[in-house]
Amino acid sequence: MAPLKIRLLGPLKLYAGKEEIEIDVKGEAKLREVLKDLVKRESSLSRAIEQDGRVKPGYLIFINDADYMVFEGLETVVRNSDVITILPVSHGGADV
Repeated sequence: MAPLKIRLLGPLKLYAGKEEIEIDVKGEAKLREVLKDLVKRESSLSRAIEQDGRVKPGYLIFINDADYMVFEGLETVVRNSDVITILPVSHGGADV
């Protein structure tokens, strides 16, 4: 079975130096645990994820192309072959 994939979008892929990280999940894991492990493996992602696995403001997390909040938030169970996408939300204001 294919490992769990974590896709990095926008500047996150520049900070990490890669567009994708693979993690082998033994059975099932909660999203929070995967994100905690991810920050330990790739410290540059602390821009988006707290050490305890919480998502920082300004970032969205998708599991298989759906916002993780439509499931069970950080308690959502993920497995190998799932795809987690981390997307920075950037927007600007209009000059008046």
